[in-house]
Amino acid sequence: MVFEDYEAAVIGEIAKNEVKPNPVKIALDMAGKPVTKVLEAAHQSDNKYIRKAVDSIDVTIEKSLKKTIRAANLLTGEEAVKKEFRKKWQIELAGIEQIRSLPLYQMDKVADSFDVSNALIVATEGAVMGAATTLLEAVPFAQLAIPSIVIADVAASMTIMSRHVCQIATSYGYSSVELTNVPHILSAMAPSSSSSDEGFMVTKAAAINEIRESAKFAARHVGDLTKQLTKETAFPQLIHLVRMISQRLGVVITEKELGMLIPIAGAVLNGGLNLAFQQMNHTNAKDYFRRLYLANKYGESVVQEAIEAGKAAIRN
Repeated sequence: MVFEDYEAAVIGEIAKNEVKPNPVKIALDMAGKPVTKVLEAAHQSDNKYIRKAVDSIDVTIEKSLKKTIRAANLLTGEEAVKKEFRKKWQIELAGIEQIRSLPLYQMDKVADSFDVSNALIVATEGAVMGAATTLLEAVPFAQLAIPSIVIADVAASMTIMSRHVCQIATSYGYSSVELTNVPHILSAMAPSSSSSDEGFMVTKAAAINEIRESAKFAARHVGDLTKQLTKETAFPQLIHLVRMISQRLGVVITEKELGMLIPIAGAVLNGGLNLAFQQMNHTNAKDYFRRLYLANKYGESVVQEAIEAGKAAIRN
């Protein structure tokens, strides 16, 4: 089977992404492996109550993802994709299914057009929530609201990311508002062979914990923070990072300035994590729907064989 030049290049990209995933995916997979192993062991347990419990977790996760898809569809729609096809290719679409007959490079261009705007939104959301967590930790009794902030942060992050995947799906002719396409969108959001989703949650929890510990540390040592930092050996990593960077730049940071920088550092950490996960999801979703397009055109076995050949060439 002879693929078009662009399609052959896409197959090469898919193969490369499977053999050599980006560093973010590797890191999140490593973080998620312990959780994944526990869930796998539970699925294979001889105890029916354990299997029932873990099955209920799977159902809950799937329901939650479906809810984020429904919420995402309220924030976007088919018209946004149609507008991009008009803008980039001067194509008037009568229906979203018509996209599937277009060349793959046109779909890719439209899918990529949503990347920057969604990256900005999800990074901003993470930054705001990260800063809010830091500030609340320093306010008496306000710490009670932090669990709600964390839940809201995860829900908002996943909804924005779901919106992005919905836009990508629609860019390849699979309307996100059609219920028959939900399985494709779920598969694009959470590849069954990856523990990145669990890794994201584990890393998110660690980031929130680091933000909170930094805020507590700053609150305890307010007024004498710089002097205390020279004596402490186990201060939170966020503060350590701020101190290290300032020293490298030759900048002297006062106690007050460092206290103000901690919420900013927390915002950067949480926003950066959101952005990294969103970028990884962008690649995963694109590869999923590109593969689906090629499989519909040439057959799944032909495409799989070409990808395996590409992976073998990369390894060698």
